[in-house]
Amino acid sequence: MNWQQTPIKRLKHNGSLSLKFVNRGNKTILTDCYQSPPLRASRALYLNSANPTEATVYMVETSGGLVAGDHNNFKIDVQEGANVCLIPQSATKIYPAFNGRWSSQNIDVTIGSKASLAWKTEALIPFEKAKFRGKTIVHMAQDARFLWGEILSPGRDKSGEIFQYSDVKSNFQVWMEESCLIYDSLLFSPGHMYLGQFGLLEEHLYVGSMWFVTPSLQHMDIRKLNEELQRFAHVKVCASLLDGKAVNVRWLASDLVLLKQEMNNTWHEFTSYRD
Repeated sequence: MNWQQTPIKRLKHNGSLSLKFVNRGNKTILTDCYQSPPLRASRALYLNSANPTEATVYMVETSGGLVAGDHNNFKIDVQEGANVCLIPQSATKIYPAFNGRWSSQNIDVTIGSKASLAWKTEALIPFEKAKFRGKTIVHMAQDARFLWGEILSPGRDKSGEIFQYSDVKSNFQVWMEESCLIYDSLLFSPGHMYLGQFGLLEEHLYVGSMWFVTPSLQHMDIRKLNEELQRFAHVKVCASLLDGKAVNVRWLASDLVLLKQEMNNTWHEFTSYRD
């Protein structure tokens, strides 16, 4: 047998990360942590001087990214009264789907009464010919709080790979008790649609999204927030209020550093917001 002509079949990597947080003695404790490679989590850290009860956990993808056919599954359970901040250690890279298989990621979140979860902003970077689909479902109590940020990159723009991926699908849902508060579904297929057309991305490369859900946003001035967000002429941004319970901010930008800076500023404004 000629071993040089024998194809090497790569096994799929199906990573799992399951975290459970509880409030004990006015302190959030990570009680359960199940991790399956390539997903890993740090121990709970207490870094927020403004909220010393909050537990911060860093999440790591040790393989460097998702290869065609790989699947990552996250399950986050934040129980009553717990306060959690989750921080991805790096951007999520989606490698080429030369075999035509999709890479995928599912995130299931449960947030109990008077609990809070903040999922820090990071970028999704689909390489040339990459195929990715992601689904996030959040179930939360009416008096819980949730903050989420994400960035979709055009690809490895520094290497000249701009909108050369095949498909990126995302589905984001937030359920408050039995009601669906947010249903946000996106599909980008550069080979089937011109993303630079009017009404889509136009001259921009990056899409930033942030969702903030809290029991009452009745005192938030959405018009003032939109005015404050308009800091740069070449960055398009708009904030929308949903049913007095959620705010969505979406950015279009061509400078990733500037976009992250703007999203971090908004992140800090939301984390300091009081009902």
